[in-house]
Amino acid sequence: MSLPQFDIIFRGDIVFGHQLAEVKARLQQLFKADAAKIDGLFTGRPVPLKRNLDEASANKYRDALIKAGAMVEVCPSDASPANAAAKPAPVARRVAEAQSPTQASIPSPAPIPTPIPTPIPTRAAPVASGWTLAPLGADLLPVAERPPEPPPVSVDISSLSLRAAEGNLVDASEVPEVQSAAVIVPDLGLAAVGADLISADEKWELPLVEVEVEDWEIAEVGADLLSDDERPIVLPAIIAVGDYGLAPAGSDLGQLKPDVKPVTPDISGLHLADSGR
Repeated sequence: MSLPQFDIIFRGDIVFGHQLAEVKARLQQLFKADAAKIDGLFTGRPVPLKRNLDEASANKYRDALIKAGAMVEVCPSDASPANAAAKPAPVARRVAEAQSPTQASIPSPAPIPTPIPTPIPTRAAPVASGWTLAPLGADLLPVAERPPEPPPVSVDISSLSLRAAEGNLVDASEVPEVQSAAVIVPDLGLAAVGADLISADEKWELPLVEVEVEDWEIAEVGADLLSDDERPIVLPAIIAVGDYGLAPAGSDLGQLKPDVKPVTPDISGLHLADSGR
């Protein structure tokens, strides 16, 4: 009876609390690979890092990769997500082929002391849909599928020049000519102070008012200017004084009194001197 075989599957996830750049740097040291090959592991798809390992070796590789910050899974070889998609080539070889057919594959990690084996959790066989959740910041396209970078734009600046900070930046030939508006100024003068601004032919002749003063005379000082029939009749007001009385001197009439607090001066520092001194 043959022993069960296991695969180390990496989906691009990192352990909580680790930084993506630091995890990539540790994987470069662990696999002895360059940055381009390590970037190819973070595609979001299940990638087999190791295949057909026994239980002890699978636990050893898993602990080493988790310590480096890479969240990996140990799956039975017959139920591995990588085997469900028509057994694609290992990521080390696929990344190397995408970059250069002559590049070598990612070597195995350095020998790791055998840790205490931990029981492999039982997992249901995942659905062979090929869809996974990419980690934050991962590139969803492999290197071979990425569009080529556009060439740098060359800007012709040979016709540009710098001028001094003072002065006008526009040449005199570039300034549009503005036609000045023609303003008609009449021949006006300033009159002297007190002069009449209206000439004699511009003045209107006003007729004089004729007033007959035969019925007018000057009254004596203190005389009444109204006759008896011209004076208005004023009726005297009737006031009942039965309820009114004269209060004695000093009585309180109920008026509002100001709220003034008495002032108590501090005389503790005063004393009487002897009159004989």
